Amino acid sequence: MKIIRQIFWGMVVLAVGAPAIGASSQGAWVLALGFGVLGFFWVGFSQRHRFMGLIFALCIAGIAMAAGLDVGMGWLLVGITAALAAWDLEAFGARMAGVARIEHEHALVRDHLRRLGMVCSAGLLLATLASFVRIQLSFGVALVLASIAVLGLGYVLRGIGE
Repeated sequence: MKIIRQIFWGMVVLAVGAPAIGASSQGAWVLALGFGVLGFFWVGFSQRHRFMGLIFALCIAGIAMAAGLDVGMGWLLVGITAALAAWDLEAFGARMAGVARIEHEHALVRDHLRRLGMVCSAGLLLATLASFVRIQLSFGVALVLASIAVLGLGYVLRGIGE
């Protein structure tokens, strides 16, 4: 469990640090300071699982604000990927802490971290590649594609829940 906490802290630092550096390079010092405060609260309230979703949502909102200020996409991609990883690690740690006895804990943690690393790497790679592609879509086509993505995600999540 200690390795989960250490990696979680590292992901929080990346999640708020990368967009903060990008925002400060654009002169948005208030937003950069906001990321620092958010990181402090995220680590401070990490044991209170009620606040986990709210702090994650605030981090994503801050990254969206940074995107509106023309912060470099690299800073934002690293930040959002690290935020998702931190959110996942916090939830994983909470699930493990809620169990009295875990058999093969080391193997379970290792497998989770390996899968998380693969998903984050693939997501970062695909997002980086997608940032170089420019496609003009009408609103109707974009709406249909978004609907298919939402329905597909719902199908996958239902499959995981069974």
